[in-house]
Amino acid sequence: MNVKLDFDATKLFEALKYQIHVAINYCHTLEKHDVLWIEVFGDVTVEGRDQVEIKDYGDSLTDGHENFWNTLNNWLKPDFRHQQYANLILLTTQAYGERASLKNWEQLDVHGRLAVLKTIHEAAEARFEKAKQSADNGGSKPNDKASDDGKIERKSVNPSEVLKLQRKVLATNVRESLMEALSKVKIITDQPDLLGLISTYKMRYLKGIQPHRMDSFLDDLFGFMTSALKITGGWRFTAAEFDKKFAELTARYLIGSLKFPRLNSDDVEIEASRMDVRDRLYAIKLDEIGSDEEIILQATADLLHAQQYIAELIKDCTTAQEDIEDYSKNQLRMHRSSRSSFMRKCSSAWSHAELQKASCTFYDERCAEAAERFSTYDFTPIEFRNGIYHMLADEEPASPLKEFHWRLWK
Repeated sequence: MNVKLDFDATKLFEALKYQIHVAINYCHTLEKHDVLWIEVFGDVTVEGRDQVEIKDYGDSLTDGHENFWNTLNNWLKPDFRHQQYANLILLTTQAYGERASLKNWEQLDVHGRLAVLKTIHEAAEARFEKAKQSADNGGSKPNDKASDDGKIERKSVNPSEVLKLQRKVLATNVRESLMEALSKVKIITDQPDLLGLISTYKMRYLKGIQPHRMDSFLDDLFGFMTSALKITGGWRFTAAEFDKKFAELTARYLIGSLKFPRLNSDDVEIEASRMDVRDRLYAIKLDEIGSDEEIILQATADLLHAQQYIAELIKDCTTAQEDIEDYSKNQLRMHRSSRSSFMRKCSSAWSHAELQKASCTFYDERCAEAAERFSTYDFTPIEFRNGIYHMLADEEPASPLKEFHWRLWK
C-alpha cells in the first residue's frame, strides 16, 4: 500500500475542490437575478458580470508565466465572447515575481497595459533571436544529442509555448478584441491555498455556527455544489437556491436555537371544523378504535397545524424537506416500538370493546407526551408533533414497516 502510482490524482482533486470553494465565495455576491455557472463558460462564471479563471500555483507570477498568457489567449478565442462580461478575472494563489512589470497592472489604463504586454513580448522575441543566433554559430544547446557515430545532432531552436501564446495575443488580427478585453482584465494575486481559503470562509461567513460543526456545514454545502443533479443539469446556481441552501444549513448548525413559527390556531380550528374527513385514512384509523367526533376534530386540527407549520418552516428557508422527513421517520419508529410494548400488555382474552378502550388510552397517552425537539428550534409545539402522527396515519404505507396504527390488535 506504500507504492505510489505514476499518476497521483490528489492535486487534481485539490484543484477542483479549490475551484468549488471559490465558486461558493462568489455565490455570496450574487444579486437577485444572477446565475453562477461552473465549468460551462470557464472555471467560474457569473452570467453577464464576471468570468473567473482560477489558478492554484506554487511559483511566482512572472511576466513570462504561462498562466497569465494562456488565460489571455483563452479570453481572445473566437468562440469565447468576452464582450458579454464586465470583468475578466485571473484569480491565482501566486504572488507577483520580484521584477514582474505586471505588478502595476491595476494602476494602468488600457494603453499602458498594452504597452507592458508589448515590452514583455519584445524582450521574449529578443531572447529567442539570440538563442537562434547562438545555434547558428555552433553553440551547444540542451536539445543537442550525440548520434550513434558520435557526431552531434543539433535540434532546431523553436519558440517556447509562452512565446507562441504572446504572438497569438498580440497578433494584429485580434488587436481590437484585445483592447476591448484589457480594460476588463483584473489580476487577483496572493490568494490563500485551499486550507487558507476554507479558514477565511469560516471566519467571514460561519461566525454563528458552532465551531465543531463548521466542517460539517462546509461538507454539506460542498455536497450541494457538487451534486450529480447539478453537474449533469448544467452546473448552474441561482441566487435564490444558494441562499435557500445556506439558510437551511445555518438553521441546522446554528449556535443557540431558532424560534418556531406561530400560527393562528383559531383559524386552523375553524377550517378543521368545516372539513369532511370521514373517508381520510387517519380518520378511519381513529374511528376503528372507537374515537368520538371531538377526537377526530382535534386530530384534523393537529394535522392542519402540522401542514401549515411545515409550509412556514420551508418558506422561511430554515428547514429542508429532508429535515421534516427525518423527524417523521423517527416519530414512526418510536410509535411502532411504543405500540408493540402496549400490545404485549393486552390479554388475548379481551373483547373487541376492551381492545378499543385500551387503544384509546394508548392514543391519549401518545398524544399527551412531550413533543421531541425538532431540529434547533426553541420548542416544538405538541400540535406539530401530533399532526405528524396523523400525516403518517394518512399515508398508504409502502411496506409493513411503514404502517401507522392506533389499534392494539393486528
